[in-house]
Amino acid sequence: PKMMRHWREREFEKHLSPAHQRRNLKLWAWFAKRPTLYRAAARAGIFGMRIMAMGRGKLSWLPMAGGWTRHRDLPVPQGGSFVAQWASGKRRAA
Repeated sequence: PKMMRHWREREFEKHLSPAHQRRNLKLWAWFAKRPTLYRAAARAGIFGMRIMAMGRGKLSWLPMAGGWTRHRDLPVPQGGSFVAQWASGKRRAA
């Protein structure tokens, strides 16, 4: 993991990855530094995924991931985010 992180950091610093990937990573980092907004965005994303699934329980297409979802289905999240479920005591014994 340490070596992978080194090469990823180097790739990011030298702008070797596509611009949209760098932009999305910066956006994620911005949200990650603001936990309240991050949780709100996660809730909105889960809600949006449920609407997109239209009661089927799975997503066959996602914006910006059409190539990935062309060959596989993604289950709709059950309940809230992991953090929300953990906070409410819905954790399983390991």
